[in-house]
Amino acid sequence: MSAHEDDARDPAGAADLERLVSELWCEALGLDDVGPSDNFFDLGGHSLLLHAVRDRLLARLGRDVPLVDLFRYPTVRGLAAHLAAPAGTGGAGGPGTGRETPGGRLAGIGPAHGGGVSASFARGARRDEEDEEW
Repeated sequence: MSAHEDDARDPAGAADLERLVSELWCEALGLDDVGPSDNFFDLGGHSLLLHAVRDRLLARLGRDVPLVDLFRYPTVRGLAAHLAAPAGTGGAGGPGTGRETPGGRLAGIGPAHGGGVSASFARGARRDEEDEEW
């Protein structure tokens, strides 16, 4: 396959991004090798290490990657595909990206209860108004 054909199959440099993400994860996790389907959290990663990965992505790509994206795409391949996606497309999803459940549905990220954090604050604010005392 020619270099041009290879570029056509990988237009946004996803293979290069996979190598970069793998390298950054190795640095953050203190590992020698991370595969494209490895899950950051299964390898011992946690939210504090994601901040280090985010800082390194900013330094290497000149791009501020939202922390939520690092949670949303916990595999090397998934994060690289998301980073390679054109801006405004919402990134990658589906098989191999770390967002699909075994049943084929996309996994959601959010609170188990309805309403999210803002609903919790709103309920707390109503209680404060009613009680007017802490």
